[in-house]
Amino acid sequence: MKLPRSRRITRRGDFQRVRKLGQSIRGKHLVLGYLADENLPEPFKLGLITTRKLGNAVTRNRFRRLMRGVIHRTGEKITHGNWLVIIARHSAAEAESEQLEKEWKWLLHKAGLMRPKEEV
Repeated sequence: MKLPRSRRITRRGDFQRVRKLGQSIRGKHLVLGYLADENLPEPFKLGLITTRKLGNAVTRNRFRRLMRGVIHRTGEKITHGNWLVIIARHSAAEAESEQLEKEWKWLLHKAGLMRPKEEV
C-alpha cells in the first residue's frame, strides 16, 4: 500500500521540524517522533527513516513495506492533525510484522495519539 503523496513527509525541513519542535518516544525496534498541528488538512503526515545501519537495500525496503502494512491496518486509529516520523532501529531488521505492529500501537498509545475505541 502506498501512502498518497499528500500524506507523506518528503522534505528535509519537515523532518527536522518534527525532530526539533516535536517529542519522541523510543521502543525496542522503532523511534516515534511526533508533532501536533491543528492546521494539517490530512489526518496525519508520515515519514519513514531507514538508514544504512539497518542493513542493505533489500532489508530497508522490507522494513518499509512491513511498516506501510502496519500503518494501513492501524491508520484510522490515529488522532487527526499530527506529523509522525518513524525511525527504524537496528533490531527492526529482524522484527516480524506482528512485533512491529504491537510496538507501533504501544508507541501511539504512550504518545496519546491513538483514538479511544468508541470513536473508531
